Amino acid sequence: MDIDSIRPILSGLIGAFVAVWLTSRWEKSLPKGLAGKSNEDVTHQHKLTVLIANALFFTGLGIGLAMYKLGGYLSTDMTPLLVGFGFSGFMPILALVAIPLVRGQRPIEALYAFSVGQKSPMAVTYGILGVGAAMLPFGLYRLGA
Repeated sequence: MDIDSIRPILSGLIGAFVAVWLTSRWEKSLPKGLAGKSNEDVTHQHKLTVLIANALFFTGLGIGLAMYKLGGYLSTDMTPLLVGFGFSGFMPILALVAIPLVRGQRPIEALYAFSVGQKSPMAVTYGILGVGAAMLPFGLYRLGA
């Protein structure tokens, strides 16, 4: 077994270790509630919304992967990456705002519950999703070009 065949496994293990370490550190610094409600109450109240947002995140990634596999794009073409990461950033944010509004709830609570579910600060969670959402117009433009 040569190093080139092991490198992706080592990279994945190191990435997983860093992710677990970061979330364990961040979890200790997260607020214990929002607007007088505990984290448990907020997450329970928005459980379905968070589930839908997570499903939409993975659907966006699936769109990008499907474009590479089924769309005939080369592995060096950035269009599927931009579209997939764009949808995986935009669709959860849209769901986390729209669903509570339709249900007569506060979107900030759903956004907070999603961040608590990810065990990361809101700035990190929505920084990553925001970067993804910002890629969507570029990906859609490249699709049309």
